[in-house]
Amino acid sequence: MKSVSIGRKTAPGLFLALAVVMAAPSDMGRALAPVVLPPADLAGYAVPPKDAHPKIDSALWNLIQARTAVPAAAGEPVRIVLETDPDFSPISLKRGWSPVFLRIEALGGTIECAAGGLIQAVVPASRIALLSQGADISRLRLPLTPRTAEVVSEGVALSGASEWLALPPYRTESTPIRIAVLDLGFEGSEALIGTELPDGTTHRSFRTDGDLAAGTAHGTACAEIIHDMAPEAELILINFETDVEFRAAVYYLLSQDPDIISCSLVWTGAGAGDGTGPICQAVIDAAEADILWVNAAGDDGQSHWRGTFSDANGDSFHNFAGSDEILQWEVPAGGSTRATLVWNDWGTWNGSSYGAPTRDYDLLLWRWNGSVWELLEYCDDWQTGLAGQKPLEQSSLWTAAETTIYGVSILKYQADDNRTFDLTVVGNTGNIEYAAAAGSLAVPADAEDAIAVGAIVAGSNVLLAQSSQGPTIDGRIKPDFVAFSGVKTRSYGSGGFSGTSAAAPHVAGALGLLKSKMPYSIAQLRTILEKRALDLGPAGKDNLYGFGRLNLKK
Repeated sequence: MKSVSIGRKTAPGLFLALAVVMAAPSDMGRALAPVVLPPADLAGYAVPPKDAHPKIDSALWNLIQARTAVPAAAGEPVRIVLETDPDFSPISLKRGWSPVFLRIEALGGTIECAAGGLIQAVVPASRIALLSQGADISRLRLPLTPRTAEVVSEGVALSGASEWLALPPYRTESTPIRIAVLDLGFEGSEALIGTELPDGTTHRSFRTDGDLAAGTAHGTACAEIIHDMAPEAELILINFETDVEFRAAVYYLLSQDPDIISCSLVWTGAGAGDGTGPICQAVIDAAEADILWVNAAGDDGQSHWRGTFSDANGDSFHNFAGSDEILQWEVPAGGSTRATLVWNDWGTWNGSSYGAPTRDYDLLLWRWNGSVWELLEYCDDWQTGLAGQKPLEQSSLWTAAETTIYGVSILKYQADDNRTFDLTVVGNTGNIEYAAAAGSLAVPADAEDAIAVGAIVAGSNVLLAQSSQGPTIDGRIKPDFVAFSGVKTRSYGSGGFSGTSAAAPHVAGALGLLKSKMPYSIAQLRTILEKRALDLGPAGKDNLYGFGRLNLKK
């Protein structure tokens, strides 16, 4: 045994070192990541006072209290989301008589978007706490932003789509197949219409700035693959930036009656992991409108951990393995990272909101400074059973000036039992310590009606190490299929489009191809893919490959 120091910030510019005992290194649970530092036992560590605002989530509260890497100045405008009555209508905002609308404007704010009981607004940082005082506001938070789960695609030949392409079309020009692509941006897409993208491709941006390109060709690459797989289909390209804009985009799409929606984006901490929640509700709404939803499974197979709270030494910190109470990972110079923790205390989803949690856990984000662990951020939302609260703690986004080791700890603040956690680390990271691919499936791929697609390396049947896996929290097997990663597109070049982002549009395109050739129902289309999939791994559907690799051959 040896003694080292662990430290925490007590005020800007001050640093307090606290001696704790750290056990000798262990190989337990470390198969996916090298041992960088010895296990850390936090016994005796003085946790900072919990001062989270009752109606403001900790990430936003820390931002306006200048506790993050890039704090907000008092007068600086901050984009926030107001969670209000689920029956709140965007129409009332446009009429201008809503008390919430008037209060936002009176405090110097500007309404950007509203959908599904959520209002997206830009408000001066110093006025955000005042805005929370309204009885019609249950929660203020930062917007939820999705992540990408990242020439003729090789998937056409590999999937056997070529045989179907030679068949005459069933649908006519007056009743074409319509496939919508939901993404963050479509840079360069307009120049590809008539070549890599079909004539008649339509665009619409739901970003507040109207920027269709948004500095990324991710959506363009997805659309290219779909067009290769289903050249007779019309494409609708829709981009957005936040969860509120996403809802508005889906409402619009439902009015456009597409046959298929392809989405290669995922959210972290946006639901219980059982197919419920505001993002998964979009999939449910689409299914009720007879629209197939194909979604990337996510790329968190090596950056996810799942476990049940365990506290062998009684210090209120979770023991990840043995005496180790800090899970660590490395971020290269210039890379960024964020940690998100959720636990199974969501309550019942009623179509618009969850029941409020009553088990209160907190997340501590650390940085190793070369000699001690330094506390960067204390994520201390309240979970006391009030409306708008969630069993969720999420850190801010931190950027490493040099190669840096980060870590997280889980603190039981007040809970009458031990909950099961899902921790996901995103950004420019390698494998996290104690990584567990099982259960890493991302939202909304967990939705029952979503066709979730994992990734294999193109030209092989090898599962991509990062490809997210099931089961869902309620025990369902996911993903549904795997398809091709590491393919070439005009947007990304040769072999440059990887991850489940590339896999999902192959399946969306395959479904569009089948529907363009025969009068199949949605149920029949899914059955065809299930029956023809090349079974990989254990016999039958499993949590790595689903039914198997996309295959249209007989």
